[in-house]
Amino acid sequence: MNKKFSVIGAIVAGAFLAGAAQSALADETSIAAGELLYKREGCTTCHGSNLQGSAAFPNLLTSPKTADKALFSAIVLEGKSPMPSYKANAKVSAGLDSLYDYINSKKPK
Repeated sequence: MNKKFSVIGAIVAGAFLAGAAQSALADETSIAAGELLYKREGCTTCHGSNLQGSAAFPNLLTSPKTADKALFSAIVLEGKSPMPSYKANAKVSAGLDSLYDYINSKKPK
């Protein structure tokens, strides 16, 4: 009986570790896609390559608007002066989750 529990425990642990590794890989893939989108779609023009913005544009690393995914998505898609709407940009609309992941991966821990 004890041997049976050991085998089941090993299977469960292996499945957990495989899932965690797959999740980490998915996170890395999403972050890389978000970084590429950030650079290609011109986010650096206003927010800079370091995401710290300027006097006229918010610092994405400290803005509470980038902490809440729903608020972040609404601002990117709908715009909020001086931020233009990106709703019509299919690449941004499709990559919104990756863009969010990228920005949040750069925030101080």
